[in-house]
Amino acid sequence: MDVMKVFRAADAVVNRLPEPLGRGIFNVVGTVVGELPTTGTRQLRKNQARLRPGLRGAEARRLSRAAMRSYMRYYYEVFRLRSMNEADINAHFVAVNLEQMKTGMPQGRSFVGALLHAGNWDLAGAWATLNLGATATLVEKLEPEELYHSFVDFREELGLTIFPVIKGGGAIHKLEGELAKGGVLVPLLADRDLTHTGIEVHLGEGIARVAPGPAILAQSLGLPLLPVLSYYQRAPRKRGAGTRWRVVVEAYDPVYSSVSPDASVAEKQRDLERMTQAWVSRIESGLRAHLEDWHMLQPLFVNDLDQDRLARSRERAAREREAEEARENA
Repeated sequence: MDVMKVFRAADAVVNRLPEPLGRGIFNVVGTVVGELPTTGTRQLRKNQARLRPGLRGAEARRLSRAAMRSYMRYYYEVFRLRSMNEADINAHFVAVNLEQMKTGMPQGRSFVGALLHAGNWDLAGAWATLNLGATATLVEKLEPEELYHSFVDFREELGLTIFPVIKGGGAIHKLEGELAKGGVLVPLLADRDLTHTGIEVHLGEGIARVAPGPAILAQSLGLPLLPVLSYYQRAPRKRGAGTRWRVVVEAYDPVYSSVSPDASVAEKQRDLERMTQAWVSRIESGLRAHLEDWHMLQPLFVNDLDQDRLARSRERAAREREAEEARENA
């Protein structure tokens, strides 16, 4: 399948058809795909079942259909974002518990956000650049190359500062530099990490591997780490929105580091693990309540991963920690 042809065709549909018709087409696609026994849909149901024990049969199929409709809604809105102005974006958006960022960023305070692949994180980023201030984040390399560059260009057009995740690229250090400027928000999608640096946390009825990035940044700079959940909500029609769907972005109580800058490598690692489990635990209730908006079609729970690869990742992480501790004690 030529992925770029699919994206170009979808872009043409979104920007040439009236919004109700365009949304209707994406809605039908989501319903159909949510019923199909594809690898992604099967994994989606397994992930959902970890948050909703006993989920099976007709209920599982209904939830997967709703989730794929939500995912297609996200894509529809992404294709429309380029043509949306500030009023359009604000009309689609509902902020919940974002007051500390609204008041803190203009005063020079920076924040780190830990996000899930849920709702519409791109629209949330566009809203943040318009209403909060400077916003920077990471983008993973995608194949084909043209698709990757199109996503980077798109997000930069929204006003985001983008750093690519590439080996040796120092993306985390670059984000530290942005945050140190003051008045900067760094939201990171963190609900899946299959590298050797992934941190294992309790989530629902399983153990999942999530990204350490948000905790690393918050710990290194002494910043608040905000668990942030994006989800959809139906609301009365509103001028400029073109739809009853709103993107809600809700922040939960912040997590802070409990170690000093001169703490040992082992102490900092334990603190990273505590911080990561804390933000996951705080966001879990919201995820359970809006499970249909979690667009996680890949394995993230330990029991679903390749066990040989997982063992190698754990061994590599242990070796690197031992080497770092040895350098510290030398």
